[in-house]
Amino acid sequence: MARRETAARRYADAAFEIGRADGTLEVWERDLDTLRTALGDERLRRLVTHPAVPFAEKEKVLRQVVSGLSPEPLSLALLMIRRGRPGAIDAMVERFGELVRRERGISLAEVRTARRLDEQQRTAIAERLRTLTGNRIEMKEMVDESLIGGLSVRIGDRLYDASVRSRLERLRARLSAAR
Repeated sequence: MARRETAARRYADAAFEIGRADGTLEVWERDLDTLRTALGDERLRRLVTHPAVPFAEKEKVLRQVVSGLSPEPLSLALLMIRRGRPGAIDAMVERFGELVRRERGISLAEVRTARRLDEQQRTAIAERLRTLTGNRIEMKEMVDESLIGGLSVRIGDRLYDASVRSRLERLRARLSAAR
C-alpha cells in the first residue's frame, strides 16, 4: 500500500509541475477527473488491472472510452497502467487535487454532521473555517448520524470535533476516572 501511495505522489507531483509550468493546471485537473470517473466503472477497472490482458488492448479500450482528453494526462495514465500501477491512479488524482487546491489557497474540509446542512449553516461553517485556516474552503459534506448532533471537521491532519458523541465520550471518561 505504501508503495502505491509513494508512486501516486511522485506521478501527481510531476503532473502538477508540468501543468504549472505550461499553465495547463485546469486541463490536467479536468482530464484527470475524467480518467478517475472512467476508471470507476468496474468493467474498465478489471480490464486495466488484469495481468493477462495485453497492454495494447488496455490502451486501445482506454483511448476509446476517454476520447477527447489531452495527450499528457492520458499518457500519464497509460504509463501508470503499463508499469503495473493502475490501482494508484485514484490516489494520484487525489494528490494532484490537493496540490492544485494548495496552489489556489483552498483548503479541503471534510465536514461530518448528524443531519444535512442547509445553505445558511453551510455558509456559516465555511466562513468560520476560512477564519481558522486563512484559506478559502472547499467542503466535502458527509452525514454521520452516529455524531448525534454537532459536527466534526477534518482539514488535512487537523480535526475539529464539536459533536455531541465526542462530548458524551469525554464526559463518560471523566466520570469513570472520578470513581
